[in-house]
Amino acid sequence: MAQDTDWRLQGQERYLQGVALLHRAYRHYKKNTDWDHDHCEFCSGKFMVEDLPDVFHVGYCTEDEYRWICEQCFQDFRERFAWRVLSGSQNDA
Repeated sequence: MAQDTDWRLQGQERYLQGVALLHRAYRHYKKNTDWDHDHCEFCSGKFMVEDLPDVFHVGYCTEDEYRWICEQCFQDFRERFAWRVLSGSQNDA
């Protein structure tokens, strides 16, 4: 588990504490399909559909797919934020 001094902690508890998450392949944001990428809410790593170097293609997102968390940050903060992963999450959605 990450320490309180972890540089990735920037007040995310205001909107991510105890939320339900889906585990899935990244796809363009439904409400704005011109949006071509998102960033991990913690490390700022980039999520994209395109296969480019150093981008994430699978991770955890809020039910509305607005906020994304990479696999490593999910593992580092899952207990601290008490996340629930919804059944039916898909890696290939």
